[in-house]
Amino acid sequence: MKRSLIFVMSLFLSFIIAPSAQANLRFDGDVSCPADYPIKYGESTLDGGYFTTCHTDTYHQANLIGGEVFQNYVDSGGTLDISAAISQNRQEQQSIADQRVAAEAQALAEANANPGQEVCKTWSYTSTFNGSGGGGTCVTIPLAARTIDSGLAASKIAEIRAKLDADPQYATLRYGIGNQTFDYTPAERAALLDQWAANMAGNELAKIAATKKAVKNPGLRVCSDWAVGDQSGQQCDYVPVALTSKAILSSVTEQLDGLELSAALDKKINKFVKAVDVAIPNTTSAKTVTIPKAPKGLTQVVSVENPDECSAKGRKVKIKKGAMCEISIALTVVQDVEINFAQTVKRR
Repeated sequence: MKRSLIFVMSLFLSFIIAPSAQANLRFDGDVSCPADYPIKYGESTLDGGYFTTCHTDTYHQANLIGGEVFQNYVDSGGTLDISAAISQNRQEQQSIADQRVAAEAQALAEANANPGQEVCKTWSYTSTFNGSGGGGTCVTIPLAARTIDSGLAASKIAEIRAKLDADPQYATLRYGIGNQTFDYTPAERAALLDQWAANMAGNELAKIAATKKAVKNPGLRVCSDWAVGDQSGQQCDYVPVALTSKAILSSVTEQLDGLELSAALDKKINKFVKAVDVAIPNTTSAKTVTIPKAPKGLTQVVSVENPDECSAKGRKVKIKKGAMCEISIALTVVQDVEINFAQTVKRR
């Protein structure tokens, strides 16, 4: 009887002190994770060591959800039942992915039907766990100009090849290995000059073809392909159409209608777009124009659509004399949500 009582007490104490289920395990070195802890992470230490952390799938899903769900799960020692939250989060993520795929497919289909035009589609969502968000995708299928092939390029290749051969700076070509330099043989030099001439000719002729068609199709991106021997490439050009204030504001309004943003945020965005429109003149004699700063809480990226005519660095845009520049502004209003609009300015 005494022995039985001790045995029962031992079982009872074992039950009391047994640790709660763990959400992760940690091992020294790079090891394989147990089947019950399939999510593997590795991390190097400052002293050159390495350890592996293995998570349960539930812990991993809780971490993806984040917020109170993750904190409550961790605080419970991995025992809290969060299966309903995981299921709902997976459904929300699948819905977001479906919207993204649908927007990309719509943009691609519309872009294919309208070569040369940039087509943008947006999506938005409201998540139980991660608030509201959204995104957008833009696609341009270039309008095709004449394709340049080796037959059309033959005379241009010969012209460029002769100039390269006569240029003193290419009289001797060298290459380096480590700290040593070596001269190409005459045959190797000739092969390199042939390659350079073909590449330069193809790009030059394709650019001319793209520019000619772009001039006749302002507002559309035009590209010309070239193929000479085993080399190929593409050159594109774009001639902007002067944008009116009405067209710019209409574009922004259309984008805002497709997003679930607050009225206050809508107002802030519209106010900024109008400020940019006022700040950027239709024509200027200045070499550069400067885009106003984005409102507090918003960020912007400034780029140009026709980099042969102008360039952007930060908020400053430099324009060649006599050129019209189309400035593109991507305004991030909340995480993963952008509003895109353009401005055109011509330098006299």
